[in-house]
Amino acid sequence: MTKTIIIAVHDPNILYLLQRYAEESGFWAVSALGGKDVLAMLACQPDPALLILDVELPGLTSPEIWHSLKAEAATRHIPVVFYSSLDEPGEEWHDGVSAYLPNPVMYDDFVATLKRAGICLESALS
Repeated sequence: MTKTIIIAVHDPNILYLLQRYAEESGFWAVSALGGKDVLAMLACQPDPALLILDVELPGLTSPEIWHSLKAEAATRHIPVVFYSSLDEPGEEWHDGVSAYLPNPVMYDDFVATLKRAGICLESALS
């Protein structure tokens, strides 16, 4: 069974790009439109391989989602990567986050970020 990556970014172009990168890496990519959709998506996809959150999500903010995930035993193991269109993230994005995906996003950056988050690409299809 193919592992899932949930992607929640507000820019449709970046969303499309990240979905393509995830699929190219052997994952099934699903998208969430906002912060509340991420939590609803987790009910349908209870054990994703990774969650990519835009730091500028509408609704619940990425830190709120991250804290909610880490507070629950069933979701605290899910690696979370923050994406930002900013050139460099603020310090508040570093504490406990699995990895940070910078802008612009190239495929090699995506793969390196997956590895930093502890995702094994060879097992994406297992």
